[in-house]
Amino acid sequence: MTQVQDQGVQGSQYSAQCPLSFQQHMESMFSVGLVVRSEDENPFEATISAYRGRKLRFASLRFSPHSTSSLAVGQRSNRLLVTLQKEGVALVHQDGRECRVEAGDIFMVDPQRQFFIETGEILTHSVYLEPEELRNLVPDFDHYTARVINGRQGPGALFSGLLDGMFRLASVLNEETADRIAESLPYVLTAALSSLTIDQPVPPSRLKQLHKQRILRYMQDNLRDSDLSASSIAAGVGLSTRYVYELFSDEEESLMRRVLRSRLERCRAELAVPMAGGRSIGEIAYYWGFNDVAHFSRAFRKQFGVSPREYRQQQATRHIAQ
Repeated sequence: MTQVQDQGVQGSQYSAQCPLSFQQHMESMFSVGLVVRSEDENPFEATISAYRGRKLRFASLRFSPHSTSSLAVGQRSNRLLVTLQKEGVALVHQDGRECRVEAGDIFMVDPQRQFFIETGEILTHSVYLEPEELRNLVPDFDHYTARVINGRQGPGALFSGLLDGMFRLASVLNEETADRIAESLPYVLTAALSSLTIDQPVPPSRLKQLHKQRILRYMQDNLRDSDLSASSIAAGVGLSTRYVYELFSDEEESLMRRVLRSRLERCRAELAVPMAGGRSIGEIAYYWGFNDVAHFSRAFRKQFGVSPREYRQQQATRHIAQ
């Protein structure tokens, strides 16, 4: 992988022949947790041109045939995936819907909920959006996932044009301009979504599930807050602490255990990325909400079977070998 820095906007070109390596790169660059698989007769290959600023994150991705799915619901991902299909065909599944996406189409998935994408050889232009920005404009945006938006005409063409323009300007974008583009994207996407007709209300039976999704989304968005607790999460989503505990009472894993595991997974992802090698283990731990390095090290070993230092050394050796 090579990296460049252009006036504050970080760009990288990355090639992967291993799904795990690709997953770790996507987690590090875009805060998107994925599970990628390729059949044995089709070795996995991916070429990525990625750009990440303070708010704006986007990538051009060329893939061999593969499938992509979410991690367990609520884990690791805190950005929406919005994709303009440039070449090839993809089948996209989420929320009981399935759509066939062809060149010129746009689709959206929420990695915090179960989804599945299967493709042949494809080229995509994808942008990774903060969900709350879109939710403020489209409160029921969950109804718009796994639906085809025509990016060749009408409001969809406006969004396609904006994405294409971003890639043309990527090498010269400064942070101020990138921030303004990021702020405009939810508005242009909202216009593109208006081309779809959605007349199915949220079933009342999904109310608890929606509350859980809001809680997990808030948790992921605030993992770096060392004071994050069940009561602060409840206040953040406008529910009582008692009700938050009730919502997770039938889960194998408590809410605060999820917080701990999610922080550990974030730290592990950073420890595996060579570009994070300049940050100490303590800096990474503090960044993700731990306030005691010794406690972090014990929890990391218990979760993953090795110490943070041993894990970093293993990943560095593997990267050199590749």
